[in-house]
Amino acid sequence: MTHSLHRRGSVDELRDDYVLLVTPAIGRNHEGKKAALQKVVDIVFEVGPNNIASIEATGTIFTGTTKDDIKNNIHDKGRVRCCFDSREKMGEVIRRLAEANLGLSVTISGLIEEVVPMARAAGLEPHTINLSLGVHGNTGCLPDEKVLEIATMCGHALVATNLAKAMMKEVKAGRKTLDEAAIKLAQPCFCGIFNTERAKQVLLSAE
Repeated sequence: MTHSLHRRGSVDELRDDYVLLVTPAIGRNHEGKKAALQKVVDIVFEVGPNNIASIEATGTIFTGTTKDDIKNNIHDKGRVRCCFDSREKMGEVIRRLAEANLGLSVTISGLIEEVVPMARAAGLEPHTINLSLGVHGNTGCLPDEKVLEIATMCGHALVATNLAKAMMKEVKAGRKTLDEAAIKLAQPCFCGIFNTERAKQVLLSAE
């Protein structure tokens, strides 16, 4: 899930930002996995995601997509994509998925020193680890760091840097609340991995 690896921020800022992707192995064990994926959706909603989306239902919880929309539209080749804003919630989801033993691939993005202990606490040993090596080249062309912290929460670059700048100005001017601005920023991210709680903290700290 390399599109979620490049989230910017300090170690402390990234501690409560976790992305989850659950998917069958397409072409190998996906047949009949709709019910298993629906069970994952149940687990995610029971714990409480910060964000979740359904490409099949074409939306996220911040654009009006509901749990029923996600469950009713998911299929054997579907994927569950979402994010969580606390270590406790992410750890609980991992524990429940391990207990459910649904025969699905589970990928988590977050700080490695946080994620690996969570997996081991659930009796799992990660078999693959991908690391982001950062951005190289003419980095002077990049936007402000706070803008990047917001934009990189959507790995498909659908949260435009100009939208991030606009929301920063709106919040600073008092024309939008932190909640309103964070939801506006989350809506273009069709994977549902944009963390609104983290976005609010970035907006609050932006100059």
